[in-house]
Amino acid sequence: MSEVKFEGALCALCKPQDNKTLLKLLVTIRKEVEWPKNKDNITKIREKGCLKQFVAILQSQQRNALDVALSILGNCVMDRDCTRDVVGTYNILSPLNQLLKRYCKEDSINGRVFRILGNICQHRDQWGNTIIDRKPQVVTYIVDFIKKVSKDELPADENFSEATIMMAIRTLRLLLNCQTVMSLVKTFGVLKAVGSLFIKYSIDWQEGQKNKSLLENIIKLFQDYSRYKYYHSIIEMRNTDRGDSLIYLSNVLVLAPKRIVKIVMNFIRISQLKSELPIPEICDRFIEVLKKYSIIKEFDGECVEYIQCLCYLLEHPANRNSERCGKCIPLLIQLLQEFQEPSNSVVECCILLIATLYKCRYDDSLLFEQLRCNIIKILVEKLRWLVGSSTVLNVEHKNVKKRKYEIGDCKIGNKRYGINNGISITPVSPSSSEESFWVRQHSPFSSDDEMDTFSYTKYDRSPSPCSSTDSDMPWSSPGSSPKSFKNDISDSDSDDYSPVCSEADGAEFPLPLLEEDVESVPDHERFAEITELKEDITSEHFNDKNICTSLKVKLLTEITKLLKSFTKLRPSVPQLASEELLIALLKCSGNFESTFSSSVDTIELICRILDAHDYLIPLMQTEFIQTVYDLTEIQHSKWCTKCSNYLFVGQTILRKFTSLAESGVGKGDIAHKLLRGDSKIKKQLVLVIPYIVKNKYILARLMLNCGGLEILMKLLREDTGLKKRSIKVLCAMASRKLEIANPKDLTTGLNRPKVIADKYKLNEDCANIVTFKLDDGTFLKADRDFLSEKSDFFSRLLKGDFKESTEDEIALHNVELKSLRCLLHLLECVDKTESIEIDLDLDTLLDVIVLSDRYLMVDLCVSLTDCVEQFRISPETIPNIYRWSLESGTNLLRVESIAYALVANIMDAERFVMFENLFALGYSEQLVEDIQKLLVRYLTSCASEYDSHSRRNKIMAHMKSLRGNLLKQFS
Repeated sequence: MSEVKFEGALCALCKPQDNKTLLKLLVTIRKEVEWPKNKDNITKIREKGCLKQFVAILQSQQRNALDVALSILGNCVMDRDCTRDVVGTYNILSPLNQLLKRYCKEDSINGRVFRILGNICQHRDQWGNTIIDRKPQVVTYIVDFIKKVSKDELPADENFSEATIMMAIRTLRLLLNCQTVMSLVKTFGVLKAVGSLFIKYSIDWQEGQKNKSLLENIIKLFQDYSRYKYYHSIIEMRNTDRGDSLIYLSNVLVLAPKRIVKIVMNFIRISQLKSELPIPEICDRFIEVLKKYSIIKEFDGECVEYIQCLCYLLEHPANRNSERCGKCIPLLIQLLQEFQEPSNSVVECCILLIATLYKCRYDDSLLFEQLRCNIIKILVEKLRWLVGSSTVLNVEHKNVKKRKYEIGDCKIGNKRYGINNGISITPVSPSSSEESFWVRQHSPFSSDDEMDTFSYTKYDRSPSPCSSTDSDMPWSSPGSSPKSFKNDISDSDSDDYSPVCSEADGAEFPLPLLEEDVESVPDHERFAEITELKEDITSEHFNDKNICTSLKVKLLTEITKLLKSFTKLRPSVPQLASEELLIALLKCSGNFESTFSSSVDTIELICRILDAHDYLIPLMQTEFIQTVYDLTEIQHSKWCTKCSNYLFVGQTILRKFTSLAESGVGKGDIAHKLLRGDSKIKKQLVLVIPYIVKNKYILARLMLNCGGLEILMKLLREDTGLKKRSIKVLCAMASRKLEIANPKDLTTGLNRPKVIADKYKLNEDCANIVTFKLDDGTFLKADRDFLSEKSDFFSRLLKGDFKESTEDEIALHNVELKSLRCLLHLLECVDKTESIEIDLDLDTLLDVIVLSDRYLMVDLCVSLTDCVEQFRISPETIPNIYRWSLESGTNLLRVESIAYALVANIMDAERFVMFENLFALGYSEQLVEDIQKLLVRYLTSCASEYDSHSRRNKIMAHMKSLRGNLLKQFS
C-alpha cells in the first residue's frame, strides 16, 4: 500500500499543487526514501525526473516544505547518479547558496544544506572541485559560520545545534582533495577557523567533558588535512584567533589518541622548526596517563591503544631524543617489565615495545639509557617465556640417524660459519594474523629503517586520501579526497527527521550508525571497516594463556635485534656477559627442547657478543663455557642428527672463546688473573681454561708457569663442590688437549681364543722334578729343567750354587698355590710376543704378574700387563688395579691406570664414580701426585716442542738472511 502511495505522490508532484497538498506529498515521499533501505525508490525518483521538482521547491518560501525537500534531497544525493543529475543537470548549488543567504540564522536549513553538500562530495573529487569553482561563496559561508560559532557568545537569535556544526565540519572535510587543499587552507582559511573552534571546545571538554562528538569530528578533519603534507596547514593551525590550536591537541589526547598522533606524525615530515609541533607535551601526556594504569590488573584495549600511540610517536627519528620523548624510554621499559603473565595479547604488546626500543639503535645515549633501566634483565625474563626458567640444557635425546640424502641437517646453518643456510621461516597462520592486529611490515617513512619486520598498530599507516581515514592503506601521496566509512556515513545520510517539525533538534542528525546505512559504504571501505572492527574485539583474547608459535618467533626476533644493537656499543656492555642470557639464547636456537622455531639464528648473536674481549674473563667465571663444552660430547655417534647439531653448536661457540683466549689481550688477562687475582677467580678460571685454550704451548704456560695446574690439583684434593668440575676439566685437558693415549687402545689382539690359566699339570715323562712347598703347607711339583730354562731366577736357584740346587723340595714363601699353578701353566702355553686374553679372575691375574716380576720372567710379565690393559682395565677395575700397583710395590700399571682414568671415553657419571672409588682407597695424595706428574710430563713436552720449533724457525730465518746478504755481495 505504501508503495502505491509513493508512486501516486511522485505522479502528483509533477503537477502544480497548493502548499498544504505539496507538504503532504513531500512527507509521504520522505517516509519512503530512507537510505539504503529504500534505494530502489530513490532510483524511481531519478528515473521519473522528480529531482527537478525537488530542486525547484528549494526556491519556495514555505519553511516546512523546504525542510522536507532538503531532507529528501539529502537522502537522494547518497546515490551517485542522483548526485550527477542534481549538480550537473539541475544546478542545485545555486538554490542552496540562496537558501544559506536567506536563512543564515535558521539552524535546520543550515544543517540540511551542509548535509547535502557533504553527501555530494563523498562520491567523487569532481564535485568538491565543482563547488569551489562554481560557488566558492558556499565555502566562504561555511568558514564564516565556523568562525561565528567559535566565538564565546552568540546573538540570541543565532543558536545553532551541535548536529549543524558537525555537518559544517564534515562538509569542509569532504571538500578536501589534492586539488582543493591549497585553496581551502590558504584562500578560505578552513584550518584557522576550525582551529579556533577546536580551542573553544577543548577548553570546555577539559572543564566538564562536553562536546565530545564535536571534538572528535574536528580531530578527524585535522587528520585528513594533515595527510596532504602542506606546510601552510601548520601555519594556519598555529595562528588562529584564539592562539596555537596544535598545543591543545595534548589536552584532548585521551579523546582520540590515534588520530592525534597521526596528525602529529603527518605534520612532522613537513615541519621546519622543532617548536612547531607539541610532541613533548603529547609524550608527557601519554606518560602521565600510562602511569595511572596498573598494567597487570587493567590491561584493556584503552591501555593498549595508549601504548601503541606512544610507540608510533617514537617511530620517527626526530622524536627519539631527550628533548622530545623525555622519559619515554624508562616508561616503555617499565611497562615491559610489568608484563609478567604471558598471553597472546601481552606478547603482542611486548613485541611492539621491544621493536620501539630497537628503533633507538642509532643513538648511543638512548641505548645506554635502556641499559641503565636494566633492559637486559627484562629481556631475559621474556626469553624465559619461550624456553623456561631453567639454566640447564636438556641434551638427552634418542639416537636420530641421518638420512642418506639429508641436506641441511644442521638447523643453525649460517654463512658466517661457512655452511649453507637451510633454514625455513615458520609460516604465520591466518588465525595468528588476526590476533596480531598491529603486526605488519614496517612503514617506509622512517629514515633509519632496515628491511626488518616490526610490530605496530594499524593506526601507524597514513591512508591514501582515496580511502577512509581509518583504512589500512600504506603511506602515499594524496590523490583524491578521503572518504569515511563509519561515523561519516552516520553523520551524513541518516536522520530521523520528522516532517512535522520546523526546527532541527538533536534527533535530526543522530550520531550512531544505523544498520541500514552500512550498504552505502563502498566495497574497499567496508573491508576497511571490517579491519577496524577487529581492533574492537581484541580484548577477547587478553585471557589467552597459550602463546601461538608465530608470536614466539616474532618476540624472539625483536629481542635478538635489540640485543644485536647493544653488541655494537663501545665500551662493551657488561650486562651482555650474563650466563642466563646466553643460555636462554642457546636454548632458543631451535636445537633443544624449545624447538618452536629455527628461523632466528641466536648462535650468530652469541658469537657477536663474544667478539668483545671484555666479556672473556666474566664469562670464564660462570659455568657457561662448561655447558657449551658438554655439547661437544657425542652421546651416540656422528650419524646421529642431534649429536651432530650439538657438536656444531658447541664447536662454533668454543671457537669464539678460543680466539679470545689465545689472542694477545686474552692470554695476558688470563695470566694476570692467575698470578694476581684472588683465590676465587683463580679457581673459576682454571676450571675452564682447558676447554677454550687450544694452543698447547699457551696451555702449558698457563698451567705450569702461572700455577694453573697447582690450583687444579688443590681442588682435586679438597672435598668441595668443585671437585667434580676439576675432575672433568682435567680429563678434558688430558684427552683432547694433551692427547694422552688410552692404554686400552695401545695393544691389539688377534682375536685368538682365551687362555685358561688354571689347568696346570706336570708332564708324566718329566724326569727332573722339583717340589715347591708353600706357606700353607701345600705342595706343587714342577719340571726343574723347564723352569731353569724359562727364568733366570729359577736357573740360578735350581742349578746354581745355592743349596736349593741339590734339594728336591724347596720352600717358597708368600706364594699362593693357585697363582703359582697359573704361572707355571702360562709359562708353557703363552706366546709372549703378542697380547692374549687370559680366562682368570683379576686378583689372581695380578698376583701372577707379581710372581712373574719377582721371578724375573720379564717377557711373561709384559705379556700379562698388556693383557690387563687391553682386556681387564675398566672403570670398575681401575681402583683395584691402582691399589694393587701401590701395595705390591711393583708400580706396574700405575701410570696406565691414571692415564685410563683421565682419558677413558665414558659418561661423566661413570667417571665420577670411578674417581670416587679411587679416592676411597686411602691413597689420595699418591693419586693426586701421579695425576700431576703425568700432566706435567705432557705439558712440558708440549712446551719443549714449541721452543725447539721456534728455535728452528729462527735459525732458518737467520740462514735465509745470510744467504740474501751473500748474494747481494757477489752480484
